[in-house]
This record gives sequence, C-alpha cells and structure tokens, in this order.
Amino acid sequence: MRRFKQYAACFWAVLAVNMMGLNAQVEAVTKKSMTIQRRPVIAPPQLSIVEGSMRFEDGNGNGYLDANEQATLTYKLNNAPTALGDAQGMVCEVRLEGASSGVTVSEQIRIADVPRGATMEFVVPIQSSMKTKDGELKVFLKIQEPLGFGPPEQSVNIQTLEFRQPELLVVDHRVKEGEIKRGQAFTYQFLVRNKGEGFAYDVRCELELIDEGVQPLSTQSFKFNQLEPGQVKELWVSVIVPPDYPHQEVQFKVVLDESLGRYADTFIGALPLEAMLDQTMWQVPTSDGGGSASSVFFGSDVDRNIPAAKKTSEQRFALIIGNEKYASSNPGLNPTQDVPYAEADAYIMQQYLEKLWGIPKENIILETNATKVTMERSLAQLSNFAAALEGEAELVFYYSGHGLPSEATKEPFLIPVDVDGDAPELGLSLAQVYSELGKTPTLRTTVFLDACFSGGARNESLIAGMKGLARVPEEVEAGGNAVVFASSSGNQSSGVFEGQEHGYFTYFLLKYMQESKGKLSYGDMYDYVRKEVKLQSNRDGRDQEPSVRVAPTIINEWRSWGLDD
Repeated sequence: MRRFKQYAACFWAVLAVNMMGLNAQVEAVTKKSMTIQRRPVIAPPQLSIVEGSMRFEDGNGNGYLDANEQATLTYKLNNAPTALGDAQGMVCEVRLEGASSGVTVSEQIRIADVPRGATMEFVVPIQSSMKTKDGELKVFLKIQEPLGFGPPEQSVNIQTLEFRQPELLVVDHRVKEGEIKRGQAFTYQFLVRNKGEGFAYDVRCELELIDEGVQPLSTQSFKFNQLEPGQVKELWVSVIVPPDYPHQEVQFKVVLDESLGRYADTFIGALPLEAMLDQTMWQVPTSDGGGSASSVFFGSDVDRNIPAAKKTSEQRFALIIGNEKYASSNPGLNPTQDVPYAEADAYIMQQYLEKLWGIPKENIILETNATKVTMERSLAQLSNFAAALEGEAELVFYYSGHGLPSEATKEPFLIPVDVDGDAPELGLSLAQVYSELGKTPTLRTTVFLDACFSGGARNESLIAGMKGLARVPEEVEAGGNAVVFASSSGNQSSGVFEGQEHGYFTYFLLKYMQESKGKLSYGDMYDYVRKEVKLQSNRDGRDQEPSVRVAPTIINEWRSWGLDD
C-alpha cells in the first residue's frame, strides 16, 4: 500500500509537468497567432525625382567637368502627399556611360528616409582625375526602394574636359603711384596672368625686394583660390627706398606658385630711379566677357604706343565685333572651340580706330560675344549712321570670330556665339552684311574680316570632324564704295599669333597702322599685311594668305586711299 501511494504521487507529478509544458506550447502558439494578427499593413511610398531638379555643379564654375576636379550632381526626391507611407531604406544606384575615363562616383549611396508629402534634396559626389578626356558623360540615377516603389531611372549629360595646363606669369610691371626717388614711398604695380588653357588653383604670389634697404610698406603676399584661363590679377605693394640707396634702379622679384607646383614662373625685373607712371593705358577684356575693359595688360607690342590722329573725323562710324566665347552659349561645345584672343582683337581695334583713325568714341559700336540679334541690331545702327549723313559718311566694319560656309550652298556666314556649327545658316551671311552696309551711299566703306569661311578655325572648328577637311566658300561681292580685307583665301583657315596674342591678320594690320603713324595707304597696308601674315604663318607651320575684294566702282582708286583724304 505504501509503495502504491509512492507510484501514485510520481504519476501525478509527471502529469503536472506535462500539463505545464502543454500549456506553455499552447500559450506560445496563441501569442504567435496574436503577433501575426497584429502585423501592420504594407504602406508603399509614391516617389518621383522632381522635374528639372537635377543640377550639375563643378568646382571652378565653368560648367564642365574638368580633369582633376570635384563636382556634384544634385537632385530632389519627392514622396507625394497621396502616398500611403514613408519611403525608407532607400539606395541611389549610379552608373556612367560615355566619357567616363578618369571619372569616379559611388555606385551605391544610401539616402535618408523621405516622409509622405515631403521633398528632400540629395547629392551625388563626382571626382575626375588627370585621365579625364574631352567628351560627353552620361550619369544615370536609379532610386531603389525595398518595396519596389522607386521612380524610373533618370540621367543627365555632362561635358568633360581633359587636363589643360595653366601658365602663371608676371606679364608686366610699373610704377602705379608716385615716383621712384630716394627716401620716398611709391606704389609698385605688377600683373599676374594665367596664359595657359587650364585653370590654376590655390595661386600664391610673393613679392621679394632684392636690394638692401628697400622695404615694403604693405602686404607682400597674395592668395587666390583660382585663376581661369586668360584671367589677370592687378596687384600692388607700397615700397620705400632708403635715402642713401646706392643704385640707379630698384629690382623686384615675384615668386608665383599653384597647386600642382609646375606651371608658375618667377619674375625678376627692375625699374630705374625717377620712373613714373606710364601714361599708356593697360587694357584687356574683363574675364566675365561683359564687354568692358579693365586697366590691365594684353601682352602684344601693338597694344601700346598707339599713334594719335591730329584731328577727329566726325563723319566716320565703326562697328567692331569680337566673338570669342562660343562654348559658354552652346552646351554642346567645349572651350577648345572658342576663338582665342578675338575679344583682345576687338578691344585693341577700338583703340586704333578711336586714336589713330580719329573716330569719336560715340561713333564706335563695340560688341563682344555677340548673339545673332545683337549683330543684326548693331549692323542696322551702323547703316542708320550712314543714312543720317546722306552719302557723306565713312563706315568701318571689323569682325573677329568664327566664320562658316553653308554646307548646301557654300555661302559664307559670320557666326554669332549663340549659333553652333550644325546650322551656319542661322548666322549672319556676308551677303546680308554687305547689303546693309551698302543700303545708303557712302564716301567709302572698309571691311576687315579676321575669320575664315572654309570651316577651319584658330583653334578647333565648330564643325565636328572638320580637321583636315576644308571647303571653298562662295565669293561674295561687296557693292558701293567698299573694300574688303579678309584674313585668308580659299579653303585656308585663319590662325592666331600666339606670341602676340592676336590673330595673325589683326596683329599685322595693327602693326602697319602703328608703324605708319597715320601716314598709311590702303594699297601699302594690304601689301604689308599679306606679306607678313604669309611669312609668319609659314614659320609657324601654317598656310595663310590674306585677300582683298574691291567694289568695281573704286577698282582704280582704292590703293591710294589714306586716313587724311
């Protein structure tokens, strides 16, 4: 009996344990069932990349992805107010096509959650290297959302540029204020220019005074984040010469440096005692292409010592156009398709026409980087000047920039900066120019064209694949009393005289004017320019020969024309 009671106690104990386990399993299943029943309903977002929000921003601000440059691609992602839920756990996938050599991006970028009804901005960093090439890069963005509710893939095109060297130089120096005298202070002025084709970054400039006792009275050190191609910095330092200074000149040393440590020069120059401000103005186009000149330096011997006329010629009127920066107005072009020094050509031509030709400043129309509308308006204004004088006016028309022939008709066109090489017919035809200039009789009309019409160029043609191929444009006759001096002949291109920072034609045209000191004749001028351009271009491995076309009415008299007639 006693043993039976022990067995019974064990049975009930085991049963109790099993019942507890069963209850635990039932409770676990119940809880699991309850958990499943409480799972929230899936609430997808409604995503889109905001139209027009994709924005490329480059480090130097020229609108291109240059070699060795940091840039960003910014976009805005919207989760519509009508969405059922927030956008969470997203990834932006990035892929490249086209000119991707040397370009680096993160292929996957985690992006923040976007609440329902919100718009958020995101950034894709882009880094180029020295291996980046000229071309067009296509960047694709795909937003991956875990539930599959991401927007369609979108893309943006970015123009890329291979590495181009900067070249930092001190291009001139002088006394800005005061006079170099012993025991007196004066202001030393010098001009730093980037003469290269590429941007210079982290530019540093230090003036060192070599002679013992000569001391600076103001800062000697200057820093700039960047200097763009062609940009000039005008710098000055106050300096004092000791009373017992033993020399007859003061020496100056300017040390330049930039981020790569390779493309900056050291300048050493001297100015004599008694040196004063050079009254000849230093003038160069402003870097923003705004059409005005600042008091800095061109870099050519024809830009100084411009002879002055003895009298003003009120009946003379001029239109000057210098079209240089085509790439900034045409997203499909790159800076190699610009026209080097066309702005410089125009600005210095204005100086010669005003000073040597005696044309009043208010009678001169100067346009740089002109659009089609601007060119037509200015041409009409020049024609109106002639109409106002009823046959007593003298007109001068000067153009430096791209010229192109029509592919279909070979008709020559002057190309405004808002026209690319695919449709030269949208430019200003030479026939239209001559027609407008001849609308009213004139005493004489003089046309200078520093442009070719074969499809060639000073640097790179506006026409894709044009290298090694040139067209012969149709000849256009000028009427009235017009003489047309053109920079080249037939299918030649018109080049640039790098050492003088002008087109060959413009440089030697100005050189003749400078040396003749106003005692010029049209015939001698043409003979000189034709000979010198042909000679210099051949020295430089080019073939360029200026030409002249004359209206039939003046065929026997134009060569004897001069400025004093």
